[in-house]
Amino acid sequence: MMNADKNEEMNSEHKTGKFKRIVALVGVIILVLMYVLLLVFALLQVPNWRRLFIACLAMTIAIPIFIWINFFLYDALAKRKNRE
Repeated sequence: MMNADKNEEMNSEHKTGKFKRIVALVGVIILVLMYVLLLVFALLQVPNWRRLFIACLAMTIAIPIFIWINFFLYDALAKRKNRE
């Protein structure tokens, strides 16, 4: 009986870790694509590339915060579910 609970807990932790890695990887890909596009727009001297730069700076801060909030909420909901 105790072994089954332990296996279920380990499986749950594995799923949580996998979810976090996927979300973090998606965040990194979005940031890298954003930087590459910003570089291309700056080199091509696209009008308003300075505004794009400021938006890129804002997203550099906002995306990791958004990911962290999602991790926090996911962990909180998972703990709440386990208590029930």
